Amino acid sequence: MKKIISKILLIIFISGFFVCIFFTMVGITTKYQILDHIDYQVILQKDGSMRVTETWNIEIGQTNTLVRNFDISSKFGEIKDVTIKDLDTNQYLQQIDRKMYHVTNNCYYALPIASNTFEIAWGVGMDNTLMGKRNFQISYVVTDVIKEYADCQEIYWQFLAQGQNSVPARKVTGTIILPQPVNNIENLRVWGHGQLNGVIEKTNKQIVQFSMDKLEPGQRFEIRVVTEEKIFDIPEYNITNQNYLNTIIQEETTWVEEANEQTRNAWIAEGFKYFIYIMIIVYLIYKIIKYRKLNKQKEDNIIYHEFKYFRDIPREDATPTEACYLYKYDKKRLGTQEIQSQAVSATIMDLCLKKIIRLRADDKQIYISFLKEPEGLQEDEKQIYQLLKNASDGKDEFPIDDLNQYAKIYYTNYSSIVNQVVNIARNRLYQLKLVDKTNENLYAKCKRAKIWYNLAIYAYCILVFLYISTFTPLFHISILLEYGLNFPISALLGLILLLPILGLFCYLKKIQDKVGGKITVLTLQGVDEQEKWKALARYMEEYSLLNEKEVPALVLWEKYLVYATAFGIADKAIEQMKASYPEVFIKENWNDEKIAQEYPIIYFSTSSWYHYGITTSVINRMNTDVKSAYDTSQQQMTISSSSRSGSGGGGGFSGGGGGRRRWRRNGRKINSLFYYPIKNCIIKNTVFLNLQKSKIYATLFDGKRNISYIR
Repeated sequence: MKKIISKILLIIFISGFFVCIFFTMVGITTKYQILDHIDYQVILQKDGSMRVTETWNIEIGQTNTLVRNFDISSKFGEIKDVTIKDLDTNQYLQQIDRKMYHVTNNCYYALPIASNTFEIAWGVGMDNTLMGKRNFQISYVVTDVIKEYADCQEIYWQFLAQGQNSVPARKVTGTIILPQPVNNIENLRVWGHGQLNGVIEKTNKQIVQFSMDKLEPGQRFEIRVVTEEKIFDIPEYNITNQNYLNTIIQEETTWVEEANEQTRNAWIAEGFKYFIYIMIIVYLIYKIIKYRKLNKQKEDNIIYHEFKYFRDIPREDATPTEACYLYKYDKKRLGTQEIQSQAVSATIMDLCLKKIIRLRADDKQIYISFLKEPEGLQEDEKQIYQLLKNASDGKDEFPIDDLNQYAKIYYTNYSSIVNQVVNIARNRLYQLKLVDKTNENLYAKCKRAKIWYNLAIYAYCILVFLYISTFTPLFHISILLEYGLNFPISALLGLILLLPILGLFCYLKKIQDKVGGKITVLTLQGVDEQEKWKALARYMEEYSLLNEKEVPALVLWEKYLVYATAFGIADKAIEQMKASYPEVFIKENWNDEKIAQEYPIIYFSTSSWYHYGITTSVINRMNTDVKSAYDTSQQQMTISSSSRSGSGGGGGFSGGGGGRRRWRRNGRKINSLFYYPIKNCIIKNTVFLNLQKSKIYATLFDGKRNISYIR
């Protein structure tokens, strides 16, 4: 029960953390406008004009003024007889004859504000109110909207221009009423342009209706109605004496084909997504079946032979690195850092045992000298020999400290050689079929299963937590404005579709976690050899406790010390050797030529230093120097990597600069709890100068939308 509670608390904590990051990036919008519903009633007049009544049901947050813009660059007459009614109070607003940035509450103006823009703006008085819903009715007359040709009459009206509207609408509806019915409904043709989810249709011979759900900001919205019967009395300046119907039909047919192509492409893309989705599910089911079969197998098929002690070298051609790797191996592949110091030190001692190099210790330092060219060595031993040659810089004898200097200067080469040594040893264990590489990879995958299981659960819980958080009043509007009106449904659908994948994935990881304990990575020969190496290590550590009649020869102890160094038990092995050969530890015998020449490892290993009350063996000192050299190479590689961008050859940006600075806002809209007073700005072709006292605030949209603003 405690584990479950801990997991729940952890999920809540992580979810809350990501929620904070997410909404910090999105920003909290307190100034906003969202139309719940906008309805257009268009009554076409006999003289070619039209009366439009727009009914707005709008949700407002901290907004003083609402704005409706018209593009008057197109060929129609004028906009006149504008009235605005507050449907909540059933009162008409008072018209003023001048433009105001913050329109007085319950007042409005309807004026051309530029050569191509006509603006209607009215005060709503909600600049200090957090949020609320309001209802307004805007009526106006537009003259000369009907064009007449030799074979048809046409109204082509754009309610919203591309990029003009910055306010999303959950629902758009409209009705167009002709001045009289047509005789034949087939002579009445209608089209709509904008979002592909819009619908326009002929209700009868006189009425056309259109609707659209979730109109996103910046989208175009327009209608085109053509009648082959002449039902309008058009002034002569709007009459063209040439046929135009076929051109209209051809133009609309082309656009319909383009829309159909977009729809087809969208369906293809959607189908491809669902194909990938199904393939993922099929793949997970296949993997589940595979691992269920593995899970039904026995623990393993290995017959284990237990060895308490083992006095012989398990494999005579085994290099110290191979022995070290197999000794420490426990199903999971070992990294270079885990074995490098002991493996490299043991290999150096093995080269000394084979009399290819000589190790000498004086009162302060360990020296390495070269005796002959290497012959008959394994590949990993050749790599260590080459490393020593490189570090010697051509000298016949050099202190082991020079490894550290070499690693500091040639850190890449040093690290590469040590990595190769471990990789060569590992690959040889694969070749000798002591380690099953396939099972090793499978085991690593299974051991990561629990981590992936927890990550998947946590990630899905965070997504659910984020989704639920978007419905809180504080964040809901911000999400809709940032990601669109379709986001809640799309996000919910995504969460639902993720559930089967999550369930299958988690079930697969549960099975993989169980299978991990049943996978045998070492082969039968590998298990036997590993047990022998471990038994040999116990033999070297506990030799003095055994009642053995036959004492291992010095030549065997020489080999023991090489592998004891590889296993990290050299000091214990030396202590056990004292029981059999105490004479080699007597200082007066160190200069005995027989010991020095015939037993170079023992001659070297029995030396020690006494510093600050602590006795340190030469093997420990050598391990320390080797490890220090490797650590130096890694540190130098890290330093080199972090400073590479400062050379001028490319890389990440630095924090410098400062010349020719330019301050600007990028693509995302500034829409948060913080607003920036604009001292001198140009908004929608209108210049405002020195308005710091009136605190003008702007909302910037990305390149797909015009600059819009909330007053």
